[in-house]
Amino acid sequence: ALVSIRFLFTALPMFLFLLCKDPGKLKIPKKDMPLFLANGIVSLVFFTSCYTAAIRYTKIATAAALLYTAPAIVLILSAILFKEKLTGKKIICVLFSVLGCALCSGLAGGADLTRKGLLLGLGAGLGYALYSIFSRYIQMRGYTTYTNILYTFGIATIVYIVMACVDGSAQNSIQHPEAIALAALCGLVTGCAAYILYTQGLSKMAPPTASVLATIEPVTAAILGVVLFGQTLSIMEIMGIVLVVGSVIAMNVGHRS
Repeated sequence: ALVSIRFLFTALPMFLFLLCKDPGKLKIPKKDMPLFLANGIVSLVFFTSCYTAAIRYTKIATAAALLYTAPAIVLILSAILFKEKLTGKKIICVLFSVLGCALCSGLAGGADLTRKGLLLGLGAGLGYALYSIFSRYIQMRGYTTYTNILYTFGIATIVYIVMACVDGSAQNSIQHPEAIALAALCGLVTGCAAYILYTQGLSKMAPPTASVLATIEPVTAAILGVVLFGQTLSIMEIMGIVLVVGSVIAMNVGHRS
């Protein structure tokens, strides 16, 4: 239920923005609706469900590391679907960024990993990667970032509301208004703002490049852990940060697409 609230507060600002600025962009022809359904369900709902479940079977850090297999998946799918050139530089940068995320999250250090945790984590990575792929197709049809986010998250919101009503979690959430407020805040900041920036980035660069840039997230989490909570970084985690940052820089040096 809290996921549906988060997604709702990601989609709602997009609706209000388009309603005020350009209502015409709220209309979607029936022939294009399958793309938005795929992005909302096959990508967003699948990714969120796998990631949430993965956390139950393994550590959060391990699940996060598996999530960031997404750049490698995006690289392969982009080469197949969009004929993106599969250069040695892209391959090395993607592999180093995935390895860096694993080091930052503790996966390479012998973290406890069950078979279910592994499969669910990889499923989350696939769903996350598919957001880049479906969003690229949507943008190729001429839709804006705001329309994409509105319908993708709007569809996912409806799916999760139905799921919450079926499993009874909707009624339980009502009893915790502070959790609802936090979910709404997450929707506005980590949902709405973050996905605007990421989806807009997809219109300016190739999906593999945008996906590698997104791997800076676990690095940011590790650094904030040190600054805000006084946590310490191991040699492996520092190496992971260097690999991710180095991959991001290398991916963008002299690269304009």
